[in-house]
Amino acid sequence: MRLCSFTLPGELPDMLRAGVVEGPLVFELKKRTSIMAIIQSGVAPNSLETDTGGHELDNVLLGPPVQRPLKILATIVNTQGMLGGKDVMLDRPRLDMKAPSTVVGPGAGIHVPGSGIRPEVELAMYVGRRLSAATTAQAEAGIFGYTVLNDVTAPADSREDAYEAYRRDRATGEIRKTLLRGPLFRSKNHDGFCPMGPWVVTSDENDWSDLKMTTKFGDLLVQDGSTSEYIFSPAKIASYVSEFLTLEPGDVVSCGSVGWTSEALGELDPTEFVLPMKEGTLELEIEGVGRLTNPLVVGRQ
Repeated sequence: MRLCSFTLPGELPDMLRAGVVEGPLVFELKKRTSIMAIIQSGVAPNSLETDTGGHELDNVLLGPPVQRPLKILATIVNTQGMLGGKDVMLDRPRLDMKAPSTVVGPGAGIHVPGSGIRPEVELAMYVGRRLSAATTAQAEAGIFGYTVLNDVTAPADSREDAYEAYRRDRATGEIRKTLLRGPLFRSKNHDGFCPMGPWVVTSDENDWSDLKMTTKFGDLLVQDGSTSEYIFSPAKIASYVSEFLTLEPGDVVSCGSVGWTSEALGELDPTEFVLPMKEGTLELEIEGVGRLTNPLVVGRQ
């Protein structure tokens, strides 16, 4: 089942309705509610009743499935490609956080800072039940559904936020001045840096394990990969997080990015890449989940 949040023409953006997407139509739920309320109530999605008259998808404005998730955890370096080679491996996921206020929906403009941005297509899960010290199987059962998340990043921010400090050299034991990598927080948390959508696909609809993932910017194919590249599955990531941080219904856990193309990167590594500084439309797609499009706005806020 595909659940979406939407408004009708002329309605304010915060007047989101919840509906079920079937082909080119969206059917509003009979009971006025939100996807967040559905997730937190624990109600079975297939028990939801809809109105008989559907709206054409082209005639509604889709919002993010959940306007303000409780928290958003983003997995980083979750593929061998992001690690840079097959001779390096991770023993556990590595994570960062995005602020819930950065979430926007399909069609919302992404304002590009002067240093540029890097798009990152990611499979994201909505947590459907409280998870604390959960096994992988328990975490799997606790996933409500999946959506497309664009983990927009301004790479120059973390480079600018690098700093010097005296630290012990692990090889020599000597304490010396060292340039430390800047935190990722600023680079990932500009307003609007977390587009999500176009809807949430409930976890019973398809198998996440081998879904094609792409990012396009105009004629440029930026990313071309698959969820099969993930080192850690969605359930393993959620299980790991729950060992130290309780996950609650309505939380989002994103699984990481994949597959930058040689056409886009050239001689760069993925952490150095930014899009050409021009206006255009980003189109991110995950097979069986959906297509998320957002225009880029350059040079004005």
